[in-house]
Amino acid sequence: MCRLTIFSLMFASTLLGQIAWTQHTVATGFDGAGWACAADFDNDDDLDIVGAAWEADAIAWWENDGAGMYTEHVLTTTFDGAARVHAADLDGNLDCDILAAAYYDGEITWWKNDGSGFTEYIITDSLAGAYSVYAADIDEDGDMDILAAGRIANTIAWFENDGNENFTRHDICTVFGDASDVHAADVDNDGDTDVLGAAGTANDITWWENDGSENFTLHLIDGSFAGATAVCGIDLDEDNDTDVLGAAWSAGQIAWWENDGSQGFTKHIITSGFSGAGSVQPVDIDDDNDLDVLSVAWYLNDIAWFENDGSENFTQQLVTGTFAYAHSAQGIDMDDDTDIDVLGAGIQADAIAWWESDNTGTSEYDRPQEHNLAFLPTIVHGPLPVPDLPYTIYDTSGREVLTVLPAPGIYFMKIDGKSIHKIIKVR
Repeated sequence: MCRLTIFSLMFASTLLGQIAWTQHTVATGFDGAGWACAADFDNDDDLDIVGAAWEADAIAWWENDGAGMYTEHVLTTTFDGAARVHAADLDGNLDCDILAAAYYDGEITWWKNDGSGFTEYIITDSLAGAYSVYAADIDEDGDMDILAAGRIANTIAWFENDGNENFTRHDICTVFGDASDVHAADVDNDGDTDVLGAAGTANDITWWENDGSENFTLHLIDGSFAGATAVCGIDLDEDNDTDVLGAAWSAGQIAWWENDGSQGFTKHIITSGFSGAGSVQPVDIDDDNDLDVLSVAWYLNDIAWFENDGSENFTQQLVTGTFAYAHSAQGIDMDDDTDIDVLGAGIQADAIAWWESDNTGTSEYDRPQEHNLAFLPTIVHGPLPVPDLPYTIYDTSGREVLTVLPAPGIYFMKIDGKSIHKIIKVR
C-alpha cells in the first residue's frame, strides 16, 4: 500500500511538472565558466565533473568523494578561450578521457586518462575559433573519432583516429559561417554516421549525409534560424527516425525539426523569447518515458526544461533564473538516486553548480541498484554495442536483458563487473 501511494504521488507530480530543485555549488571563482559535463573519471562509481573557463583559460575537473564533496584538479590554465569540454573514452581502455576546444588558440586537445592521472595531447592547433567538439565513431572502424566546429574558420571537420589515437583531419565544410556546434547522428537511417551543424552568422541548421565512405553531402534543414548555436539529432517523436533539435541565441528560440522519414523536415518552435538560447539537450527530466528538452538562456540567467506531454507539446519549467549568464546545462543523475538532476556552468557567475531534483526516481521501488553511470549516455540505433569484456545488460527496473536487440528504451550495461554505462536505444 505504501509503495502504491509513493508511486501515485510521483506520477501526479510528474504530470504537473512540479519538480523542485536544490542548488549545490561545486566551484566559484572559475572565471568565465562556460561549460561543464559529468563523468566518472576516477572509476570509483560516482560522477565527477569537468569544466571549461573562458576567461581563466582553464580546464579542470572536480573529484567527487561520493558524499557530494568535490576536490578541484586543474589540467591547464593556458588553454586560451577554453570553450567546450566533452567526456569520452577515446583510447578504448574503459576509463573516461577529456576532450576540449580552445577558441583563441584554435586548439582541439584531449587529456588521456591512464587511471592515475591525465596526459595532454594536441589534436590540432589550426582550427581558428575552435568552439565545439564531440566524439563519435564516424568511420565505423571501432574507435572514437572526433568532430569539431571552428567559428572563425567557418569549418566543420572530423579527425580520423587510426586506432592508436593518431588523428588525421578531414574538412567536411569550410564555408559554414560562424560554425558553432557539431553533432553526430544517423539522420537518414542508412546505418552510417551523418553530421549535424549549427552556424551562427549563416543562421543555418544543416546535416551532411555520409555515403558510407565518409564522403559528405550537405543538406540544409533551416537557413533562417538566427544565431543558430546548438544542434543535436534524436528521435523526439518516437516514430523511428532521427529528428533535429536546436537553439538559436539571436532568435531566442528552441525548435525541433520533425523528420518525415525521408529527411523532409518540418519546423516546430518549442519556445520564443528565450533570449540567448544556448545549449540544448533531449532528456527525460520527469521520468514519464518521453523526451523533454533542457536548455539555457544566456541573457535571462535561466536554466529551464521544457516538459513534453507525450505528443511533443512543450511547457516551460524553470530550474533556476538567477545563474548569471547560464551557458551550458546537462541533465544527468548526479547523486545516484535514479532521477535526472541538472549540471550547469555560468559565465558571469564564474561558477559550476548542480541542481538536485526531488522527483521520485526508480530506486524508491526496491529494484536492484544497477544504475551508476560511468560515462555520458550512449545513443544507439540497432543492436546495443557490446565490449570484448564480460558484460550484463539491465533494463530500468533492474531486470537482466538477454538480447542485444531489445525494444527501444533505456538500458544499463555493466562491464567486467565494474563500470556501468547508460545506453538509450532509439530504434
